[in-house]
Parts: sequence; C-alpha cells; structure tokens
Amino acid sequence: MKLKKNILISLAAVLVVLGGGYVYKSLAYQDHFLPNTQVLGVNISGKTPAAANTALKNHFQKQHYAFTDGTKTVATASGEQLGLDQNYSALLKKVKSSQNPWRWTESVIAASKTDALKTPNVNQSALDTYISQTVAKLNATRKAPVNASVQSDANGNFIIQKEVAGNQIDAKKLKAQTLTAISQDKDTVDLTATYQEPAIKSDDSKLKAAVSKLNAISQISGKIQIETHTITIPTATIKSWLSYTNGQVEVSKTGVANYVAALNTKYSTFGLTRKFKSTKLGTVSVPGGTYGWGIDQPKEVESIIAAVKTGKDFTKEVIYTGSGYHKDGTDIGNTYVEVDKTNQHEYVYKDGKLILDSAIVSGKPGQDTPTGVFAVWDKQRNATLRGKNNDGSDYASPVSYWMPIDYTGVGLHDSPWQPTYGGDWYQAHGSHGCVNNPPDFMAKLFAAVEVGTPVIVIG
Repeated sequence: MKLKKNILISLAAVLVVLGGGYVYKSLAYQDHFLPNTQVLGVNISGKTPAAANTALKNHFQKQHYAFTDGTKTVATASGEQLGLDQNYSALLKKVKSSQNPWRWTESVIAASKTDALKTPNVNQSALDTYISQTVAKLNATRKAPVNASVQSDANGNFIIQKEVAGNQIDAKKLKAQTLTAISQDKDTVDLTATYQEPAIKSDDSKLKAAVSKLNAISQISGKIQIETHTITIPTATIKSWLSYTNGQVEVSKTGVANYVAALNTKYSTFGLTRKFKSTKLGTVSVPGGTYGWGIDQPKEVESIIAAVKTGKDFTKEVIYTGSGYHKDGTDIGNTYVEVDKTNQHEYVYKDGKLILDSAIVSGKPGQDTPTGVFAVWDKQRNATLRGKNNDGSDYASPVSYWMPIDYTGVGLHDSPWQPTYGGDWYQAHGSHGCVNNPPDFMAKLFAAVEVGTPVIVIG
C-alpha cells in the first residue's frame, strides 16, 4: 500500500514537472518563433522577431548570387544590389501571429521545417534597376533571336524562312528567375531559361497563309494598254514587288512607281518633238509645247497595286493626264489649228478638211509667238488681256474672244485695233506674243474649235 502511494506521488511529481516545462515553453514561445520555422531558407526557430529580422537582413546582405550561362558565370550581385537590404519586421510579425505558442509540440514532433514565407521581400525599384543594367550590358554582345519570315528562294518562289534562336536576355524572364532563386534560397540564376524567344515561328498560320497568297499573286498576268501598245508586266517584276511586311502582304509602292516612271518616259508625249505636215512649209519638226499627255503616275501606281493585290489576271487602260491621248495612237490627229508664222496665216482643219483660214498678226521680233505644239486649254468671252508694254507701262486690252494655248499668256484672240493682217505687218506692229485674228474670223474660230484642240505653231 505504501509502495503504491509512493508511485502515485512520483508520477504526480513527473506530471507537475512536465506540465511546468510545457507551460514554461509555451510562455517562452509567446515572443519566439516555433521550432522548425524557416523563412526564405533562413532558420529562425526560437528567435524573437527582432533577432529573426536581424538574421534575415544579415543573410541577404551577405548573400551573393551568380548569374550563369551554361558553365560560365557572366554576372554576380549582392543581396543589397538586388534590393534585399530590407526590414522584415512587418512580415515576421505576420508570421508570428499565425503561430500558436501552445502548440509548439506539434512543430517538434513534425521534425520538419515550416517555410512560413515564400514571396521574397524585395525592393522592386532596386531590382528593376539591376536587371535593366545587367540585361543591357550582356545583350550588347549577344545575338538577338530572328523571327521566322517570308523569303524568296533561288527560283523566285516564296517560302518560310525558319526562325533562329538567339541568346539575348529577356528582362522579364530574368527578373522572374531571380525572384525564384531568392525565394528558394538558391545562389545561382540560370540565364539559359531567360533567353528571348522569336516572336514569330515557322508554324505561324499567318505566315503560311501569306506564302500561299504571295505565290498565287506572283503567277498572275498583268497587262497595261497604252494607246496601241499592250505592255505585259514581266512575272519577275511582279514578284520583285511582293513582300510580307508587318503581318501583311504588300506590293512595293516604290517598285511600282519606278516601273510606271519608266513607262511614262517611253510613251508619254509631253515635250515631244513631232514631225508635222504643214499646209505650205511641207513636213517640219515642231518642238514640244503644252500639248501632250503623260501617265498620271500617282493614280496609275495605286491602280496597279490594287489590281495586283486581287491576285487575279488583269488588263487595264493606263490612267493619263494632259491632251492628245488617242487609243489609235494618232497623237495630233486630223483636227487642229495650224499657225504659220512665216506666211502669217492660220488654218483650221476638222477631220482632215480645211474649214477656216485667215491672215494673222503674230508676235513682233523679240516678242515672238512661241513655236511648238500647244492646245486650247480654255475659252472665254469678253476677257481683258493685261501685260507690259515695251516702255514698261501696263496695258489692258479688252477682247471679245480669248483662247489661251500656253501657260505664259499666249493665245488666240480678236484684235480690232489691227488695221491689216498678214505680210510683214507683224515686224513693226506685231503682238506681245499672242496670235491676233480679224474679229469676224475669230468669232467663227471660237465657235468651231473645242477646248483641247491642238494648236501647231510653226515657222
């Protein structure tokens, strides 16, 4: 009986001791971290928040990180450079508040570390600065990735050129890898996982569609009709215009413009010296004047580009500007006004037949009516012609009919002030360059001649 009593007393004493130890420990963990508490790889078990804060700061300030590319270390950084010189008090307080000091035995029994904080406490501005500076330095000697692209092969066919990997660093990837290394308490960052990727790869559906479209377009037949000429655009030329730019199939505006400019040089009649069969002087060479046509190059370029982009064969009439464009290629044609300065006479032909003629007065010597092929570009009634006399004074001559033929003020008009026409009267009494016509004749001329009619001045 006495033995049993002693055993109970001993057992009670042990329980008192154990209970006291448990209470003591529980009270101690009121302001200390539980066993097996780890933050960012740093064991802070049994430390006060202040001591844990110091431990974390010391760990990351002293920690050095190596940035490796394969087996080579290409950059290093201290924790401070990466923005890890921080005060962890607030975060440690949060961790501490999540722990129950009366359940410390569970941490002991578990015998495993508790990673209480997985997100690194980093000064983002400092980290961004380091990352951007490091990336700029490393990328200066590294190759950028090359996107897959559309190219032309040796046969002129369009193909997809496969992308080429590079080894330049992507700043966002490097930052993510660095944060991962910090959070996992690793001291190396593998740069091979941060390489920039080509933005466009060879399996891109848009590239495949573009190649198909380009190859289809490059086989079309394009023809341009210029008067009596049918010009077939060479297949190689059309191919040379094609490209895939900024995600779009493009037709080179510069290439088409150069092609149209060459056509204009070959076929336009502006400034063209012409052979002309005159009424009295036989066949003469007449320099270019205002009469003639040229390709309206801006409009023609846009028209060809639009036609090519359809991907269908086309034949189109050239877009021109000016006068004298005839589908039969006749140029001057058989309806025109002939001004013969040598004979001081004017003839009007319509459909090859002489319908009117009259003596005239042309410009006096020194103010000669210009020779050339011109065209009536306007018709006005009751106009006032203004200019300078030989003495520098101004003149203003009212006329009933005015038909300008160039852009310097020369034209055909009536001249009631002239007492006579023809012969050598023009030598002393000629005009300032215009063609003076008898009033009655000018009325008939005005009625018979349309705007755009060629006016050939010879002699």
